[in-house]
Amino acid sequence: MTHTHNRPIVVMQSATVGQEVAAALDKPLLLNAEQPDFSRRLQQVLASATVGCRLYLLGDEAFVWRIHGEARAAGLEDHEISMTCSLPGQRLVYCAHCGLVQAAGPEPLLNCIGCHVGLEVRGHFSRRLGAYLGVCNNPDKPYAGFQP
Repeated sequence: MTHTHNRPIVVMQSATVGQEVAAALDKPLLLNAEQPDFSRRLQQVLASATVGCRLYLLGDEAFVWRIHGEARAAGLEDHEISMTCSLPGQRLVYCAHCGLVQAAGPEPLLNCIGCHVGLEVRGHFSRRLGAYLGVCNNPDKPYAGFQP
């Protein structure tokens, strides 16, 4: 098991996104999501984290908010977690119609993969869910879907 004590913990979605952050820290513990044992190591590190540790998350929005949720569930506080969206890519969208949280790109419109309603992604963001709000973009024809 890896003991973190008060070492800074850097969790990177890719090995290429966190090098400058890691270089500025004193003896950071580095976790890379591309490693095959990443999930197991992350759980061990979060379980052994002590009060006052600092967690640095680097990646796209979907990645940093997913890891943020895991860290909060493990007992870390918001002020112990620093998030940097350093990669373009996926973000999470919550469908207000079926309750599904799904990964989506930066586009403002998408079709829900759960209920097939055409969604408009709003600027409202839920820190609890780590997702943006998606609402029906055409209430007169909700199941017509979004036609790009």
